[in-house]
Amino acid sequence: MANRSRGGGDGGGCARLLLALLLCTLAGSLQALIGGQPDSVERYGFVVSLKSAPGQRCTATKIGPRIFLTAAHCVVDIPAGTLGRPWQPGGKILVSNRAEPSGDSDYQTLNVTGTRLLESFASALSRLHAYQNARIAEYRGRYSGEDLARRIRRLYMESHITARFPDLAIVLVDDETPSIPVACVDLRRLVREADVILVGYGCERVAEARRESAPVRRTWGRSRVIRVDAVNFYTFAGDLRPGSPAICPGDSGGPVLRDGKVVGVHGTVYGLGARDSARSNMSVNLHPLAGWDAWPQAAATGGKSAQP
Repeated sequence: MANRSRGGGDGGGCARLLLALLLCTLAGSLQALIGGQPDSVERYGFVVSLKSAPGQRCTATKIGPRIFLTAAHCVVDIPAGTLGRPWQPGGKILVSNRAEPSGDSDYQTLNVTGTRLLESFASALSRLHAYQNARIAEYRGRYSGEDLARRIRRLYMESHITARFPDLAIVLVDDETPSIPVACVDLRRLVREADVILVGYGCERVAEARRESAPVRRTWGRSRVIRVDAVNFYTFAGDLRPGSPAICPGDSGGPVLRDGKVVGVHGTVYGLGARDSARSNMSVNLHPLAGWDAWPQAAATGGKSAQP
């Protein structure tokens, strides 16, 4: 989950992106939805807490017996410009669909056979990696010590590709997880003012975002779509519509549901602050990706619903 500092529904341009985007993959604890409510009746058992290493947590949705849908920024190593090691063939990840997993004993270890990114995202990641390396080489010739470290941190904080390229990944695993139900993916068009439900395992308060001991539980909340574009769509959070949920670190990769089917994947929150509220959420719009060649594999296992 990323926090952008301006603009509900402002998906264009190269505005500064606070690289909480990378908390899932680089450092810090990602533990659920600010303004949501606990999934006490386990209605959303197809949504899982996803861990790739200690302190690195996202959310994912099971869309086939061996297929999980999550955010691309949860599976890539931005400084390396590649998939993170756990997401490459032979890697290991942990998943749990417990409503409140209390420790690693509540997680199942899965063997990764492969991870699929959209070609456009992978290409943008490669270009971003080359640009960052060039800038860092330049910095190293001019700065040192904390001044150098600060400039490198700022470089990562100002990197931004998710507003223009689909922040989406499909993770394929060797292992079946029969206790976790399969959700349908709905690739039909999403429209403004559509009623949707956001689900995730993220922090429930901003102060918990980096606290390893913070509780982990699946929560959900209702919202409405503000705007839809060719890559993402935007939903109300509490500052723009009181009572609407805001995604928080750990919710990244979780689903946006319409009529119980997955129509989007959490990526970015706008205006998240210490008051435990935000203006809006940005999620990947699945409708323009109906032709992605990864979907037929999901469809073959019963994990897709793509009515015209």
